[in-house]
Amino acid sequence: MSAPTLSRALLRLRPARGWTAEYITHQLVADLFGDRDDRCYLYRTTRERPGGVEVLVLSGAEPLPPHQLPVRDWGAALNVQSKPFAPALSAGQLLDFEIRVNATRVVTGPDRKPNGELKKRRHDVWELVWQADKENFEHTPHRTYSEWLAGQLEGAAELVSPGGVRGEVDGEPLARVTERGEVRARRGDRREAIRFVAANLIGTLRVLDPDRFLELVTRGIGREKAFGCGLLCLSRPGTVLPRAYPDAAKELY
Repeated sequence: MSAPTLSRALLRLRPARGWTAEYITHQLVADLFGDRDDRCYLYRTTRERPGGVEVLVLSGAEPLPPHQLPVRDWGAALNVQSKPFAPALSAGQLLDFEIRVNATRVVTGPDRKPNGELKKRRHDVWELVWQADKENFEHTPHRTYSEWLAGQLEGAAELVSPGGVRGEVDGEPLARVTERGEVRARRGDRREAIRFVAANLIGTLRVLDPDRFLELVTRGIGREKAFGCGLLCLSRPGTVLPRAYPDAAKELY
């Protein structure tokens, strides 16, 4: 994406038969950018409101104003406010983060395709670890997702404690999982829902390479970036997360 734009949008949701709020939100955000061949945006839901949601959108194009959007029976964008996304980043800078991820790894086999090739499937990283060794209590969702995220950030940033210490502190992983579960997104004319596992992570990172980090943020984290995944939300250390997640933040701060 070029010339990134950061937007806040208020969406009204009118769930109809067979439509889930996840899918309606996904489609209303897509409507903001018209008929495009590329998906030029990332988003996440930041707040639920009566009859709707607020979303944060990072995009490579400015969203359309609400009066130019298609009319939908099941929802509408009520308000969209945008500004250029040009954060002042420096090497060594500490930032708190929050991100919703669909963290997966590819597993090959044992099933085969009709041509004899082994099938490849993507699985949630914590599910793979837990299934491989259910008795190893040193492995936790916090540690598993921390390791996955550290790999995604490699070379651009590193996970640290809020005080800037690199590596685990007192044996505790540097990112915390505040929520994890199966997402079901379905539109009314489809028989099957789209299903995947999403986890919400919070923590602190140190910027290593500002240009590379900015490119990573605008591109999104992870392979799957639909339905609110992949947008790395950043804030000054200790300003947002302790208020938003007081219990989880106690383990970090």
